[in-house]
Amino acid sequence: MYQHLAIAVDGSRTSQNALAHACGLAKMNNAELTLVHVANPAEYMATMAPEFLQYEGYEAVATTQGNKILEAAAEQAKAVLGADAKVHQHLLVINKNTRDMAKSLVDYAAEQKADLLVLGTHGRSGLMHLLMGSFAETVMRETSLPLLIIRRESDD
Repeated sequence: MYQHLAIAVDGSRTSQNALAHACGLAKMNNAELTLVHVANPAEYMATMAPEFLQYEGYEAVATTQGNKILEAAAEQAKAVLGADAKVHQHLLVINKNTRDMAKSLVDYAAEQKADLLVLGTHGRSGLMHLLMGSFAETVMRETSLPLLIIRRESDD
């Protein structure tokens, strides 16, 4: 049914759970995977830990961390699908808001001719939803692709 799945990964347990679901679908359908990490350098401004001081700027931190997340996700996918599986990685560095980040993910998945977009959601509600917004909700509004949203586990 699905031949090419695009999966948004961010390194969280929710993202890993969404990737596990996507790998199951890919294995059943012999589909290829495109792992996409959307990095926003501004997110590192408030949390600049000492280990990040070696970098020239926030974009370098976002790129390095994003590539580490993609590598870990690719290892997870290949552990399920096998070393010969078609697993692609792509880093999107976006210095904008949640809507622009979501739109970039949707546009990239469409450009790659993905036939399913998979992502995890943290399921925030109330004040946290108001303050943080919902990336998954924004993706849902922006995409015309079929979308599989995996909710967080209760202890996540």
